[in-house]
Amino acid sequence: MPHLEPQYLPWQANILERALKLKSEKRLPHAILIGSSSELDVSPFIRHLSMLLLCDAAQDLSPCGACEACRMMLAGTYSDFSLVTLESDDKTKKTSKNIKIEQIRNLIHEVSLTHQYERLKIATIYPAEAMNGASANALLKTLEEPAPRVLILLVSHNSGRIPITLRSRCQSWSINPATPEQAHSWLAAAGLSDQDSRCYLDYAGGDPQLALSLQQNGYAALVAQFKSRFSGYLRNELSVSSLCQELISFETPLVRRLVNLTLSAYCYQTSGVDSGANPKAGADRPRAQQLLDLRLRAQNQLRIEENNLDFQLQLEDVLISLKQILSRRPI
Repeated sequence: MPHLEPQYLPWQANILERALKLKSEKRLPHAILIGSSSELDVSPFIRHLSMLLLCDAAQDLSPCGACEACRMMLAGTYSDFSLVTLESDDKTKKTSKNIKIEQIRNLIHEVSLTHQYERLKIATIYPAEAMNGASANALLKTLEEPAPRVLILLVSHNSGRIPITLRSRCQSWSINPATPEQAHSWLAAAGLSDQDSRCYLDYAGGDPQLALSLQQNGYAALVAQFKSRFSGYLRNELSVSSLCQELISFETPLVRRLVNLTLSAYCYQTSGVDSGANPKAGADRPRAQQLLDLRLRAQNQLRIEENNLDFQLQLEDVLISLKQILSRRPI
């Protein structure tokens, strides 16, 4: 298990407060499904929450860092804590797409063993939506017949992909999205100007962590470059292969986000409403529906981690389809 420093962000405090309250009342459930609306890694938060529940002298929402449990958690040697996550292949350096049944079986075995310490035993699965059908089925009996003093944490970015049979046997908690005040304050502390903060929060749908990541990857410059080059492509001044060749030099998630942003903008432009759902002139509803269908197709088509398709070829297909829709006469 990789070493990760525990960390929590202001908008994650609601989960910590709830967990501590139930711990103090000796009412912690045997299984909790924690949903995160952010697409970024929450592993540091998972470790922080686990340390907080195991700590002998927690202060406010922070583990003391000095007790036996904290010292071992920080060193990665606390045997009553386990984390199942996506594995990386040492040879190919690629991360697996699913949490495998063997990993869940090992976790179940760990849960069934005698406690090494007189504290809670915590088993975490993250991202829980990555369990395949066999993995989820293997976990079901453990959730139905929980062992004493064991807490199973399922942490997910997409709880809807977890089978209802598992979800119904967990308490469901959600990490609060950051408020605008929290987001701007956190980004200001990270060194972003008010203008950059507003710009990147808009790109990130209000998620400050994602906004910071996009800013660090120069996403605004990529958007500006793409707008210029895409205009040339629409005017037949640039081939689709040349445009896509330029795009794939950037990180795949950034390109996916850029394509989704472009398709969403055209959907709003042709639907007769703006991004704030305010009516405006010039609606072309049939074309808007075609664009929406393409947007949904592109989201699946460009997710190469899951479908093993060639990214450039799929990107070319999406942009060719977009150009065809935009070039048609009003329906």
